[in-house]
Amino acid sequence: MSVTDTEAMTALIDQFNQSSAQVMDVKTSEFELHLNKQATVTQPTVANEQPLAAVVPEQGVSATPTAPSSSATMVTAPLVGVAYLAAEPKAEPFVQVGTHVKAGETLCVIEAMKMINEVPSPVSGTVKEVLVKNAAMVEFDEPLFAIEETNA
Repeated sequence: MSVTDTEAMTALIDQFNQSSAQVMDVKTSEFELHLNKQATVTQPTVANEQPLAAVVPEQGVSATPTAPSSSATMVTAPLVGVAYLAAEPKAEPFVQVGTHVKAGETLCVIEAMKMINEVPSPVSGTVKEVLVKNAAMVEFDEPLFAIEETNA
């Protein structure tokens, strides 16, 4: 999937979020996309029981995170996909609560359309909260981490 296709999909999802429509399905030769504003937190679905490549992004699947301290920088999802907190299933997570990170350091990765996208820290500081679970669907701009900025 090209950058243009990803941008078009993001624009389509944004338009859906702003519309009064509750459900939308898009199917191409490369992917299937099912958006549902009435989806529940505990029931991520897979289109037609197909492999991970056909994972269906759902709208409204994130629980409301606790409010981090006002000095924390929120790191949000740059795209819709599946967030992974470690490079491999049995590997240690990239970061945990209390981990000191440098600006640009990888916090997690998001898989979208079989492409792995790193999510870097925008600031140097200490991870105060991890607001996403491993292998969870995330939507665009969903809070993932709270980082308390330091001057180091």
